[in-house]
Amino acid sequence: MEKLFCFENNIELTTLISIPWFTPAYLAGGPIQSVFTMVNNCDELDFKIITSNSDMNYVPLKNISVNEWTDFNNQTKVFYGDKQLSLFKHIQLIKSIKANAVFLIGIYSLRFTILPILFSRSANIILSARGMLHPPALRQKAFKKKLYLAFLKPILKWKKVSFHATDEIEKKHILAVMGNKAKVWVAQNIPNIRKSNVLFKSEGVINLLTVALIGPMKNHLQILKALKDCKYNIQYDICGPIYFPDYWNECLDVIKQLPSNVKVVYHGPIPPNELDSFYTNAHVFICPSQSENFGHALFEGLSAGKPLITSNNTPWNDLKKNNAGLNVDPIAEQLKAAIDFFAEMNETEYSKCSVAANKYATNAIDITQIKKSYHQMFHHNEG
Repeated sequence: MEKLFCFENNIELTTLISIPWFTPAYLAGGPIQSVFTMVNNCDELDFKIITSNSDMNYVPLKNISVNEWTDFNNQTKVFYGDKQLSLFKHIQLIKSIKANAVFLIGIYSLRFTILPILFSRSANIILSARGMLHPPALRQKAFKKKLYLAFLKPILKWKKVSFHATDEIEKKHILAVMGNKAKVWVAQNIPNIRKSNVLFKSEGVINLLTVALIGPMKNHLQILKALKDCKYNIQYDICGPIYFPDYWNECLDVIKQLPSNVKVVYHGPIPPNELDSFYTNAHVFICPSQSENFGHALFEGLSAGKPLITSNNTPWNDLKKNNAGLNVDPIAEQLKAAIDFFAEMNETEYSKCSVAANKYATNAIDITQIKKSYHQMFHHNEG
């Protein structure tokens, strides 16, 4: 453990990132993907990442070094701490790092949120809310979250912590909870752009795909209820970890009631580098979330040329206007109508929609401008 006290890092322009899980972990989805793409694209910035050595299911990660700094890329080092890294040693680790900025991913963590706020030496601490302050997210376990935020807000004010939002909508949500005087930086996520393909489409046949944590926020149950009344030939592939077992049991009960023309296959959690075939073999990506901070999987589906069926509670609106999909209320009746709309398409109609989905996604991303936003957020206090 002596390695903890021998850090050589004195680079003032380093950004320290504190995140509960980081690649090769993948079960936590979007936050991991956001940090992964940021440090791989912002190659003019230096990063140090403190994280755990496990995935969200507490299973230790394979093929990593623990309790020491590991090179991730040319400008990024990662420290995977295991259970032997006590809170006291974690605090020493935080104190040992001279960073220009501290970037905290998520809100509800003692080790990865509260401790860096209290013990980091940086004057530029940024808390990335990751959609956790969206109204639908706050309604889950509302009482506990209300108490936690009542405890957290005075600390944030005392330490002059600013906030990161991925768009103007999230900024409004943060200000509504933290007060209008809170400093909020807006820097869009850097997504993973998938290779686009137009899958052959016959009338009355459709392949649907959802890649998401399985829980009430993603509305799998409403999709399955919609499928009970669909008359077309439908293949529905579901990828993602079961976050709420009781909710998944409700889903299984509905799956048992589905007609023979509907086939549902649950594939479990799939590592990101093994998802290509699922996107390739899907016609439509469907995920009518109650709330999305960004929706990496939604973007990846669009960029892969898969029209999107989602709610009105994500950044990916105006889908119908751009011929890239449909925004609906996440209820079975509207979801059925949206599924039928795409199932009825012939090859020509679908092909146009597929190309438009890819165009809609790629036009929404300006990597150069996004990188400038992160540089300003992390290093606005240079000099």
